[in-house]
Amino acid sequence: MKKKYLIPITLLMVIGMTACGNADITNENIETPEITAEPVTEQGDADLVSEYQDPLPAEEDDGLDAPDVITDEQALDAVISFMSSAQPEVISNDDYTEYFIVESSTPEQIVVLYRSYTASQTRFYIDRATGETIVTELVPGIIDEETETGEAFNIKEYTNDVHGAVAAYSDDSLMNYTWFTASMVTDADGNSRPEWEVRFFEDAIEYGYVENDKFVLDHSDKICSLEQISEHGFIVQAETEDGAQYTYKTSEDDETILEYYGTWDEKEYADNYSGSASLFR
Repeated sequence: MKKKYLIPITLLMVIGMTACGNADITNENIETPEITAEPVTEQGDADLVSEYQDPLPAEEDDGLDAPDVITDEQALDAVISFMSSAQPEVISNDDYTEYFIVESSTPEQIVVLYRSYTASQTRFYIDRATGETIVTELVPGIIDEETETGEAFNIKEYTNDVHGAVAAYSDDSLMNYTWFTASMVTDADGNSRPEWEVRFFEDAIEYGYVENDKFVLDHSDKICSLEQISEHGFIVQAETEDGAQYTYKTSEDDETILEYYGTWDEKEYADNYSGSASLFR
């Protein structure tokens, strides 16, 4: 007789446990809206995700710390480097009315302004991420509206940072020319010619002359120092075989002339200048 009541009692216990479980789930569903961080609206879940914005985004989210992003300081230095390559006279001019400034800066773009002594304004619009640069010009009284010059380049080519950029200029151009001394001589046929034809190499200056369309080396001097000061401007310090030291320096007025100074000391240039020993190309 006891076996007849065993199954009904077990069923009652299962039903009771199920009822308790349902009660707990119901309570959790009620409490969920109270602890969620997302605003409760009538929109679907997809809309909530796409329109929700963090009211306090992290400072680094502006992307300015990314390794390939150009900083304001890099942009300014690169524009100056570009101008020293394109217009070396700009950098050598000490006129106080000329200046470079970062005119504006956003996470996407940097604008660098060059204002010349004539009051003309050249602006460089730089894409902070890619380095692509567009140039505009405004000249009061002549070009009264800011106008694109048509010049475009990548500013990263003029930075010396992790981008692996190239220098604004190289010293190859000094070696690409044949130079001649200003001093002249007369040959056996009565024809005048420069005393020496001069050629520059990485570590030597060769002096000679042309005979039967061939360069004949007479002597060479050792280059001890070579510095490039602009796109076509150089300072070369050399030493003769007997120890005499001299300097060639590109003329400030004419880049096709290398002025000769019989010293390495810049303070002594004025007393050691020689026009006849200077070179031209």
